[in-house]
Amino acid sequence: MRDNFRNTRLYDYSPLVQLIVSLVIIVGFGFLLLILLLIPGYFIFGAEISVFTIPSSAGSPGDLAFLRYMVIIQDIAIFIIPSIILLFLLKPAGQKGIPDLRMPKSTEIVLVIILAIFILPVTEFTGILNSGIHLPHWLSGVEQWMISKEDQADGLIDKLIASDSLGIMWFNILMIAVLPAIGEELVFRGVIQKILHRIFRSGHIAVWITAIIFSAIHLQFLGFIPRLILGLSFGYLYLWSGTLWLPILAHFINNAIPVIGTHIHAFDNIVASPELPLWRQVINLLIPLAICIIILLYFRKNFNKRNRDETNQISTEFNF
Repeated sequence: MRDNFRNTRLYDYSPLVQLIVSLVIIVGFGFLLLILLLIPGYFIFGAEISVFTIPSSAGSPGDLAFLRYMVIIQDIAIFIIPSIILLFLLKPAGQKGIPDLRMPKSTEIVLVIILAIFILPVTEFTGILNSGIHLPHWLSGVEQWMISKEDQADGLIDKLIASDSLGIMWFNILMIAVLPAIGEELVFRGVIQKILHRIFRSGHIAVWITAIIFSAIHLQFLGFIPRLILGLSFGYLYLWSGTLWLPILAHFINNAIPVIGTHIHAFDNIVASPELPLWRQVINLLIPLAICIIILLYFRKNFNKRNRDETNQISTEFNF
């Protein structure tokens, strides 16, 4: 019986089969679980049926409570539960624990916190550049649709996080920072990037394709480039550190800072300075960008060192 179970593990199949099965579990099982969990929530909170089709139309306390419930359940049902199942299915039979979830060193944690903070001005600047990019005229309808969807998403987020209550702020951090950071990193880096690495036998190709999918799946055209940069940073953190906790931490910080800033009205108190020329903005980004690159190179250096040590150990054992 145990041997039959080993033979049916997803790890034993080709990477292409692993990818197809993983997508079926994430999309099929995940959305089915989401629907099953949303139905009782709809009746419990007494939300209007229009909330399903136009979330930004939510106005009553019941509607907003249901939307918060929906956002949380979405992360749990589509991302967290399917990815945990897949992480166990994708590991070799007999292997204890999940190596991808090893606890990082304190030095690595500090460096990732610094990286997550200094990458914010980089993504903000690229977001401004991204907003000036337009699709060809014959795709203007598609562009307007994407912009309207982004405006609806922004309006919904503003409704959900707008509160002067400290308790609601902590709840918003859980809803917008903790759960998405865990769920999305488990799926995109822990499952999809890992399988793509096996398919293409290239960590760089896997990181880039996963980052593109990660950015595109959010359906926010004006934020595609900054989200792509984040996806690349998270992907290389995972590739070069071997643990998912570091991209999860970076993702959490990136999502949590705007929530906290909105609560304390930090962004409202910033005095708008005269618009700087593009060359001045680029110069102002040199230090944050250099810090981010140096930190990522640190992880790459340690990754290469571990590979050399493992290769030398294997060679020594073989010669022995």
